[in-house]
Amino acid sequence: MLKKISVIHIILAVMLSMTLFLSIIRSCSRKGEEIEIPVETVHEPQIKQEYLTDDNGHYRYEDDTYTSMFGIDVAEFQDVIDWKKVKDAGVEFAYMRLGRRGATTGLLYIDDNFEQNYANARKNGIKIGVYFFSQATTVDEAKEEARFVLENLRRKKIDLPIAYDLEEVYLTDETPRIEGISKEAFTENALAFCKEIEKAGYKAVIYANQYWLQDVYDMDILSDYPIWFAMYDDDIPAIELPIYIWQYTNEGKMDGIKENVDFDIMFIEK
Repeated sequence: MLKKISVIHIILAVMLSMTLFLSIIRSCSRKGEEIEIPVETVHEPQIKQEYLTDDNGHYRYEDDTYTSMFGIDVAEFQDVIDWKKVKDAGVEFAYMRLGRRGATTGLLYIDDNFEQNYANARKNGIKIGVYFFSQATTVDEAKEEARFVLENLRRKKIDLPIAYDLEEVYLTDETPRIEGISKEAFTENALAFCKEIEKAGYKAVIYANQYWLQDVYDMDILSDYPIWFAMYDDDIPAIELPIYIWQYTNEGKMDGIKENVDFDIMFIEK
């Protein structure tokens, strides 16, 4: 009789432990879901000027359909950042440069401040996204850049999509390696980077200004990817493309950052 009771007790204890374990797993899953931010497509004329407000240089947006978050994007140019002061100043998200390709050498470099920016932004509860400054001339190079990003994100958690940032570099004594690349090639490279990122389970976005969207990329091919749009103006961007983030100034001033910093507003569907 004593043996039977012991076996029953053991079975009940195991069942209770399993129930508690599953409850914890479900709870953790819900907590993880709470910090995810969906990449929504935002089109004109849904975003309207009258719902944009300026809170001491920090843009906010609120209407019946959309809300917003205020953020910054940084690289080693901003030097050492006091992320607690940045958080206290109202920053909710930060895109940080993970790395770049040399404009003439073609070599891949990790941003000097990426590791400390990541660690300290995470410590202070700021939602994190990363971008890569591309100078890819071929599809293979674009894929290599994406793999470089993924390799350096191992064991790191990010909250936002990975951004592809291809820009012209102006040099006096040397010719940038992307000079003379065709629109078709630029588009194929951006697509290759984004698809490589997606294969790893992340979402991708494309950083660009008006010139790049009109004259450099074929946006019919890249239409699946929301835009991180750079336009330094007081008016809401009037483009018929999905806007994920609007970078509205490169001359932002903020406590905790010595140099000028880019200010961004993210549009989020309610």
